[in-house]
Amino acid sequence: MKNILMLVVLAGAVAGCTPFHPDNCHKTIALSDCDSGRYTDPDEYGRQALAIKDAIESQLADRHAWKNKKCRLHMDFAYDGKLHNVESRDGNKAYCEALISAAKKATFPPFPNQHVYEAFASSRFVIMGE
Repeated sequence: MKNILMLVVLAGAVAGCTPFHPDNCHKTIALSDCDSGRYTDPDEYGRQALAIKDAIESQLADRHAWKNKKCRLHMDFAYDGKLHNVESRDGNKAYCEALISAAKKATFPPFPNQHVYEAFASSRFVIMGE
């Protein structure tokens, strides 16, 4: 009985340290999301996140005036990329206002599939001025 218990504990420890890696998932640790949507992710989620960020920043009057400023936006999208709502949650007030104005003018890309849409339909973006 003692040996079986030790075997179960050892198997659990090994399995808990191994990343769960389903098909088409780039995560590297077990607790991370497959669809994190980081701008640097080399997948369709990362490409969509970067396209959304670029669409907003392309509408800023002076992108370089916001260096080191930060804003967290909450956005709601339709499947075709149409922006339904945008709000700032925290960050530099003037930068957030500029980003909201830019987002309202931006043309966002449609979502390539239902999975990507579900990940971004109601999403938060932290945008840093460069």
